[in-house]
Amino acid sequence: MLTPIDLLPTKLVLSLASPYIAAKDAEQTLSLARTLYEKDQFTSTIDVLGEAATSLEECQNYVEKYIKTIDLIDNSHSFVQEKQKQFTLSFKPSMLCVSSLPDVLPDQESLKSGYERTHQIVKYAFERNVNMTLEAEHSIWTDYHLDSYFSLLNAGYTNLGTVLQTRLFRTAQDIKRFDQRTRVRLVIGIYEESADIAYTDKKRMKELLIDYSRELLDSGAYVELATHDQHYINKFFTDVVLPLRLSTNKFEIQFLLGVPRYELQKNLVQSGNIVRLYLPFGADESAGPYCKRRLRSNPNLLIYGLKNLMGIH
Repeated sequence: MLTPIDLLPTKLVLSLASPYIAAKDAEQTLSLARTLYEKDQFTSTIDVLGEAATSLEECQNYVEKYIKTIDLIDNSHSFVQEKQKQFTLSFKPSMLCVSSLPDVLPDQESLKSGYERTHQIVKYAFERNVNMTLEAEHSIWTDYHLDSYFSLLNAGYTNLGTVLQTRLFRTAQDIKRFDQRTRVRLVIGIYEESADIAYTDKKRMKELLIDYSRELLDSGAYVELATHDQHYINKFFTDVVLPLRLSTNKFEIQFLLGVPRYELQKNLVQSGNIVRLYLPFGADESAGPYCKRRLRSNPNLLIYGLKNLMGIH
């Protein structure tokens, strides 16, 4: 169902969402990542924008973009020497599989080819000591993305993490697959899902961030808590970190670039925690759909964007 945000011209959406896009190319994005780290000790995960590739050529173009970005991150290791704080790369499974329709899972042959491309990228990053995160997408991709993740993890690719969405009912069972080898970005999720498979109450989704983070940490997983809600970040520390007596090398807090949480982020870093910003980049045709989905999921981003356009801080 179309929302008012879907009806907005893409150029306007891109203007409103510009604070949340790092740049149009990888070089500028890595330059921003270095600036953020040098200024405030905020580290970054880089994301090549795009999804639902429709041709082999498009898939291969994405592979080449990932390889190039891995090389740039590899070259930044001397800038960020502490392994846990080095820049990482996030990527989506649908960008590596040929899909005829954006909301339909590709056939088995396309999925197999997509896995081979995923393996190629992860292997290339592994050989260069670059950590990657295989992202979650719409629920039609969940089986494929998790099966791909564990297949590569079992093959020895210790540089790979993945994402779990608390909005999905199935996550309560999926989380049981995770152990001390795993690294998990825990999010509420931004994809629209039907009420028969997902929660519709955001408060419940955020409460599950706390429950699931505790379960993951109990299993030995490294947790990347991704939320802008200070209440639940505080709750994570009071209800999980302190009772479990966790050291700060067991978890990190992640934020979307552009969301006004600077003082909170600085306080976290000054307390010895790792803060990682999500830095997506891409041309307008890739950034447009991403921005619309972000604005639909969190209307507050629209308010932040309007204030930015008007110079209100």
